[in-house]
Amino acid sequence: MNQEEVKNKIGFYGGISKIKLAAVLTCFGFCAVYLAIINTTAVKGFEVKKIEQQIEELKTENKQLQIEEAELNSFYNIKDNVGNLNMVEAKDVVYIDNNDKSVAVKR
Repeated sequence: MNQEEVKNKIGFYGGISKIKLAAVLTCFGFCAVYLAIINTTAVKGFEVKKIEQQIEELKTENKQLQIEEAELNSFYNIKDNVGNLNMVEAKDVVYIDNNDKSVAVKR
C-alpha cells in the first residue's frame, strides 16, 4: 500500500469514529433529558400527594368547625348564654296570621 491509500483509509475510518462519537453523545444527551423528565415527574407526584393530604386535613377541620358552629348556634346554648349575650326574654309575643293573604284593608 502506498501512502495515499493509507491516508484515505485513515480518513475513512476517522470519519466513522466521529459519527460513532456523535451517536454516543446523542444517546447520552437523550438519557440525561429522560432522567431529568422522570425526576421532575416524581417530584411533582410527591407535591400532589402532599397537597392532597392537606386537602383531607382541611376537610376534616371544616367538618369539626361546622359541628362546633351548630353547637354554638343551638337553642339550648343560646338559652344558657342569654345573660352573657345581653339579651332579654320577650314577654308579649304577637303572631300574625297570614291565612287570608291580605296585608291592607281599603276603607
